[in-house]
Amino acid sequence: MSKKIALIGFGGTIAMVPNAEGALAPATSAEELVEHAPGIKKMGAELEVINLLNKDSTNLNPNDWQLLIGKIAELRGEYDGAIVTHGTDTMAYTATATAFAFGKNLSMPIVFTGSQLPMVDPGTDARVNLERSMKVLLEMSHEKINEVIVVFSDKVMRAARTIKVSEARFDAFDAPAFPPLAIITATETVFNPLAHRDDKKQGSFIEPLQAFETGIVSIDVRPGLRPDVLRAITRSEECTALILKSLGAGNVPSDGEYSLLPVIQETVESGKPVIIATKFVGGKTIPEIYETGREALKVGAGHAGNMTDVAAEVKLMWLMGQGIREPQAVNKAMLTPYIGEVD
Repeated sequence: MSKKIALIGFGGTIAMVPNAEGALAPATSAEELVEHAPGIKKMGAELEVINLLNKDSTNLNPNDWQLLIGKIAELRGEYDGAIVTHGTDTMAYTATATAFAFGKNLSMPIVFTGSQLPMVDPGTDARVNLERSMKVLLEMSHEKINEVIVVFSDKVMRAARTIKVSEARFDAFDAPAFPPLAIITATETVFNPLAHRDDKKQGSFIEPLQAFETGIVSIDVRPGLRPDVLRAITRSEECTALILKSLGAGNVPSDGEYSLLPVIQETVESGKPVIIATKFVGGKTIPEIYETGREALKVGAGHAGNMTDVAAEVKLMWLMGQGIREPQAVNKAMLTPYIGEVD
């Protein structure tokens, strides 16, 4: 029996094909996509296209995440999996948010993919990414691997470990602190043991947790960052939490007029979490190593371990959206793995 797969159009150039006037527009049927990516048809799946949203991914926000999450929830039980086509700029954010919303209750595989060039451009990566996404998704369904992943170029990555690393290269995404979930070869797709396998019975659904806090501010720490600038932000009622993308492995300035320790302490004492993340790709916060990091922890800051900056931001938005808001509770939850986003 063939697998039934939903292809959810959520913006981006990958699912765009010429319309009757020759202009690029979202494909409205599986046939249009198969015409440009014929390898999909050879895989024997039943494909249905659902055009949910056509929006530049830079303009997406948590309301749009909730729209997508709600649609995926509606599809459970009717489909064996879904491919989400998405613009590349914020695909890692949407995929990570989707993964947190469903958590370990996800009952079918979800693949996010996109492209650097439209489907009809010479040398496009759209056809390859779409065909490989289908190949990977069908293998996930066969092996009962229920995860949200990103497939791009020849990489298969856990969504909550993925970041965009290039605006132009065809291998534009990476999971720098986590191994690939699968290896794609000319003959097969081989998943590693880290992939989440789960034989959930169809129909045993739990509604996704899809509330996200939007008052979080994320700031790069740099030499000469004035504490009063941060203070003006954190004292605002609109600011509900602060992420500091730190120097090194979780260090923040702690000396003299540029010390951030008083601001961190004031913010935490006001009931707003402060999380220290790293700005380095593939990096990890280990604030206990240096005095500057230890002092930040002493005044109430938490840290993000080896999460990407995307995962740290989305996870904090999600945790606070679920009602985990007290700083010490947030600090603990940030280092607790929910979907394999942190070691």
